[in-house]
Amino acid sequence: MFKNMKKYFIYRIKKKLTIGFSKRAGRNFFGRKTIFTQSGGVFVKLRVLDFKRILHCNGLLLSIEKDINRTGYIGLICYENGLYTYILLPLNYVNIGSYVYGFKNLFAMNYSTFLLNIPTGNFVHHIEVKPSKGAKLARAAGCSSFIISSEDLKVVLKMNSGWLLKISKFCVAVVGAVSNNENYFTRVEKAGKNRNLGWRPKVRGVAMNPCDHPHGGGEGTGSPPRAHKTPWGKLTKVPTKRKKKIFIKKKKFLKNFNF
Repeated sequence: MFKNMKKYFIYRIKKKLTIGFSKRAGRNFFGRKTIFTQSGGVFVKLRVLDFKRILHCNGLLLSIEKDINRTGYIGLICYENGLYTYILLPLNYVNIGSYVYGFKNLFAMNYSTFLLNIPTGNFVHHIEVKPSKGAKLARAAGCSSFIISSEDLKVVLKMNSGWLLKISKFCVAVVGAVSNNENYFTRVEKAGKNRNLGWRPKVRGVAMNPCDHPHGGGEGTGSPPRAHKTPWGKLTKVPTKRKKKIFIKKKKFLKNFNF
């Protein structure tokens, strides 16, 4: 009886921490389809996560779960003050039943703290862009950023993409990387799974008829014509990035001097 009551109690907590949300399915703010390879998908609910991590108290890890909306593992935590929240679990996360600390004003693994307290040469995840606004960076499975240097009130971070970012020292971050770093090697295995995730099949323009696409027609697997075009006949894949920049500069120059 006690075990069943305990399961029911945790189920009620999880239900309160989940919300429903509507998918856009490749539509813009008018509701018109702009991305034709997205639509449908299985109805899912969003689990509300604590992205601020500013509670100064111990917590107990009740369960480790896999959310369909994110790649890393999440954990349900019960804090000493009676608050229940979901958090993103780090790479070397603790087992169920162990204690987790919310926020510490010093350098420690798997605890949230200010970037001010983390020395250079460490990997961090769950990073805020602005203080007390919640984590926005390095939240996917296996992601982390590297602290290169620190200035007066800023910290220089190297992202996974190679970009360098300057962020305030009073932003909260967690030392380490996000869990489930092997997510990159997962295989879809069948087309039905992609449809459940909200992806529709792609059809090449070359495989269509001339009435359906400018690239269509021809005998066999013919290559597209010289100029790449969209299904509506507009030119695409031109100009290159360099030409675009020069064009913008010329436009600004003419606008300023009224030629």
